[in-house]
Amino acid sequence: MPDASLPRAIATIRAGLGLGALAAALLALAPLFDIADGPAAPPRGGTFTAGIGISVSAIAFTACLAIVVGVVREILWIHLLGLVLVTGVALVAGLLVIVARTSDSFADGADVTLHGGGFLLIGSFWIALAGIVVALVGVRMVAIAAPPGTIPRTGPQQRARTAPLAAMLGTVGVVIVITSALAVAYGVLALGDIRASGERLTGRGMAVAGIALGILVLSLLAAIGGVGAWVASPGG
Repeated sequence: MPDASLPRAIATIRAGLGLGALAAALLALAPLFDIADGPAAPPRGGTFTAGIGISVSAIAFTACLAIVVGVVREILWIHLLGLVLVTGVALVAGLLVIVARTSDSFADGADVTLHGGGFLLIGSFWIALAGIVVALVGVRMVAIAAPPGTIPRTGPQQRARTAPLAAMLGTVGVVIVITSALAVAYGVLALGDIRASGERLTGRGMAVAGIALGILVLSLLAAIGGVGAWVASPGG
């Protein structure tokens, strides 16, 4: 690939993290507004308005600053840490709007109406997911730009260093979710190292497993969070 490929790859990762920082900023603003309202559960009656604590703003603002560091610093491991934070932003934003819509304080089956805070959460969710996709495209560009390795053709085979990490993080991501994008990133980097070595490095199966699990979890997050943010209802 041309020499300019690596700078383009880093710029793409930074662009993805920039979207993640924007998502974190929207998440930080959401507690300043009502999330949703609707008929209150008996015996209270009337209208219940759902909101979230201001502590969410402090946490999201801290995450935003940390992600911005990932945008500014041209260090891959900091970029990957930022990717974890962006995944966390998407997870939290999606959960908060779903939890608000399904609050026990609403009457069962109530027609819940979203307000400013809810729309900010939904925007944060989708922008964070877009940032993850863009950043992972950048990681793939980094993997493709990897120079040919110097693995000797004789002697015992070595395993790509990031392949076991990809498999482990993909497995953990099934439960914790925030490591799923990182699993994809490490898997892609492992495949890049294997390709650059002329297949003298092993670990392709682990790398592919990490990528598959990571993509599966991210797809479920997009489906559940995206649909639930609009249709989740109390008692549903």
